[in-house]
Amino acid sequence: MGKNIICYECGAKNTYEFRDTIREYEGNGYHFEILVHVPFCAKCGAPVYDEEIERNIAQQANKKIRSQREIITREEILEILETYNVSQKFLSKLLGWGEITLTRYINGNYTPSLSNSNRLKELYNPYVFQMLLQNYCEGQIEEKDEKNIKKIQNKIMEGLDKLKQTQGRIFDVVNWFLSQSSEDAPITHLALQKLLYFSQGWSGALLDKVMFHDGCQAWAHGAVYPKVYDYFRRFKYMPLPRVEEPDGFDEKELRILNAVKTYYFDTYSAKSLEEICHREQPYIEARKGYPEGEICHAAIAQDQIVSYYDNISRTYGISLSDVSNIRNYLNTVIMK
Repeated sequence: MGKNIICYECGAKNTYEFRDTIREYEGNGYHFEILVHVPFCAKCGAPVYDEEIERNIAQQANKKIRSQREIITREEILEILETYNVSQKFLSKLLGWGEITLTRYINGNYTPSLSNSNRLKELYNPYVFQMLLQNYCEGQIEEKDEKNIKKIQNKIMEGLDKLKQTQGRIFDVVNWFLSQSSEDAPITHLALQKLLYFSQGWSGALLDKVMFHDGCQAWAHGAVYPKVYDYFRRFKYMPLPRVEEPDGFDEKELRILNAVKTYYFDTYSAKSLEEICHREQPYIEARKGYPEGEICHAAIAQDQIVSYYDNISRTYGISLSDVSNIRNYLNTVIMK
């Protein structure tokens, strides 16, 4: 307690005693009580206000509110700042918030709205942070921000590299396709899933080994790799972020990837890629018994995918040295 504490009811100065009392908090998504130890006037019994005590109580209550509403915690916000080597002020700028918004959240005096909390939680995903940074860089950048942007970009790349190490090589293929996108030719999540499927099929047929071993499922909109879906679901039909081209592919693998880009992505829309997948035997077999458009998580067997593409390569004379007849195969599929 500070000096010269005045009771605003009776005017008594520095005449108070502490009592335990219950405070109730109720709002959208939370309802709880806190036992607090606060001062009351010893003369008239009225509560006496002390700024430091009330600030500590507010922090305690806000922590409880965050917990009940599953709002991002102070520690989680600090973790995001450390992960991307970004300051509170600059992250607020990237998000389009006021400069002290994050400071208030971290100090605990303010609880983020559910919407702001969700935006922050999404930043654990390096692809979401990359899109945030990419959108910011498309505007007019101040010279003083260039150093911050470079530091953040390096941290994002570290996050993508860690993702590949923990989740498998499929994310190298993901990042290769994202690196090929542009403002004029963006990649959507729908297209990305199909490009992964075609890459797995052609690599298995022409290289005698698949580039990655992740299983896919026959969802309503075509082949889907659930692991990848989890990282890109929030983008829906929006363009995905561009990233730097990963290394680690040999010449033969790059030939497959470039063939898929040239004959699929550069030629057909995302919906057309979906339709191609729908007309191929592995997808049809996996969805047997499921009406069109119905939710389905049946696996598309990898050996069936490779066998199907191996048969296509023989039928159409497609080899690693000459992939041009992929175009003839796709024309046939589209014309069915």
